[in-house]
Amino acid sequence: MGTPAARGAERRQHKRVYFDNGDEVTGVFGPLDQAGCIVEAKVLNLSLGGLYFTIDRRAPCRFLARDTIIMYELNAPEGLRVTSNIMVEVKRVEDQPIFGHIGYGCQFIELDPATRTRMARFLEWKFKQIKNGA
Repeated sequence: MGTPAARGAERRQHKRVYFDNGDEVTGVFGPLDQAGCIVEAKVLNLSLGGLYFTIDRRAPCRFLARDTIIMYELNAPEGLRVTSNIMVEVKRVEDQPIFGHIGYGCQFIELDPATRTRMARFLEWKFKQIKNGA
């Protein structure tokens, strides 16, 4: 049957890229219904299905599981820049008071074809880098 993590990995439809501290991949997010509440986040992993990001515990807004939020930007220093408003659903919240951040596992609700293509190319490039040990 496997470990819970292995079972979770089997359910995933898309391979994901994990970023380390040197990658500095960031995103800008906000609630669907509160235009004034926007937070910058550190993106820790990305796939064509979604992403995981963290925000500082002192950020001006927080999200709940099952919230629909907007991703306003996604930036990676290697050339990925997404600036369209993409709706994502918060699937998982990791909020442990001992940490200075809150983590959010999110699923893309829909990606326009151009954004999906750009992300797919970026992810392929990152997978090749990882495979080649870069």
